[in-house]
Amino acid sequence: MKTIFLLTLLLSLSIISVGQKNNYQKKLTEQIKKNISFARSFVYAENADYNIDSLCKVTANKVVNLMAGNNYSSIYYQSLGLKLSAERKDKKAIKIYNFGYDCGGTRRLITHPIIQWKNEYGKIFAYNLSSKINCDFFKIHQLRSQSRILYLLIGVEAGDGNCYQGIAYVVEIKGDYLIVNNPIFVNRPFLNLCNREFEFDTKTQVLTSFLGHPSVPSPLKYAVEGQGDYSKDKMANIKLTVLIGAGYNSEPSIFYLKFNGHKFVNEN
Repeated sequence: MKTIFLLTLLLSLSIISVGQKNNYQKKLTEQIKKNISFARSFVYAENADYNIDSLCKVTANKVVNLMAGNNYSSIYYQSLGLKLSAERKDKKAIKIYNFGYDCGGTRRLITHPIIQWKNEYGKIFAYNLSSKINCDFFKIHQLRSQSRILYLLIGVEAGDGNCYQGIAYVVEIKGDYLIVNNPIFVNRPFLNLCNREFEFDTKTQVLTSFLGHPSVPSPLKYAVEGQGDYSKDKMANIKLTVLIGAGYNSEPSIFYLKFNGHKFVNEN
C-alpha cells in the first residue's frame, strides 16, 4: 500500500509540474506576441513618454527563455511576430531571429536580434544578442579555427538619415555558452562602419568591405572611437585605424582582412 501511495503521489506531482510548465509557456508566448505586436505598431509621436526600448529588451529576454531547451519550429516563432533573419544548417543549427520598432527619429528601425544554437548533445540554447548590438543579421559564416567554433555574422542596421551601419560580428560557441566579446578585430568582436557592406569568402577566409553606394567614406573617427568600452583603449584604436585605414581612405575605399585562425589581420 505504501509503495502504491508513493507512486500515486509522484505521478500526481509530475502531472502538476507539467501543467504548471504548460501554463507558464502559454503566458510567456502570449506576452511575447502581445509585446512584439505593440512594438511593431509603435508610433513615437503618439507615445513620446513610453519607454519602448525597455519593453523590447524585456521581450528579447522572454524570447530567450522560450527558446532555450525548446525545439519549436521557425513557423511557430514567426507566428509570435519574430522574423527568421539568418540560419546555418550544420551541427550547431544556428538561427537568428529578430523583432524591432520604429523609434520615430532619423535612425528609424531598431532591431533586436536573438541567436539560437545547439550544443554537441543537441540541447537548444539562446542568447539575447541585442544586449550587445542592434542589427538585422542576414548572413552566418563559419571561420576556420583548429580549437574554437567561431562564426562571422554579417548584417545592417539604420544609423541616421545619412548612414546605415554595415556590421560584421564574430561569436564563439563553447558548448552551452556563447562568447560575444572575443578580440577578433584588434580588441573588439565587431566592425561597425557607416554605409559599408561586407562580403566573406569562405575558401580564402577573406572579409571584404566596400561602400554600399557611391559616396565619400565617413570619417573613421566614430567607427573607431565611438564604440563604447572598446574605444577606451587608445592604443587599440590606433591599431584598428592602421588595420583598415589604408584601404578605407583610398579610392575606391575597399579593404580586405584575412582570418588567421585567431583574429582578422591584413590580407598581405
